[in-house]
Amino acid sequence: MVITVYGSNMCPRTLRFLTILTENGVMPNFVNVTGSIGLLKDFITLRDTSPLYDSVRGSGSIGFPLVQLEDGTYTRDVNSVLTSLGIQTKM
Repeated sequence: MVITVYGSNMCPRTLRFLTILTENGVMPNFVNVTGSIGLLKDFITLRDTSPLYDSVRGSGSIGFPLVQLEDGTYTRDVNSVLTSLGIQTKM
């Protein structure tokens, strides 16, 4: 399964998720949102408009990581992604 992880190399949760994936042989595409103003603007637009972020907005949390699945859908449920990949470690 090809997945893309949107997050930041400054975010402990993103780094932990990426570590779990790579330790289990999954090499995700990683988009470091904080590495470019354009990427950050795109992410903020998504965060401000997507129902995926309803529980995050106003909480002080950024909402990393965001995962884009092979079929193009997005999820913030990293544990379900791990389970679907046959990885038993939970975040």
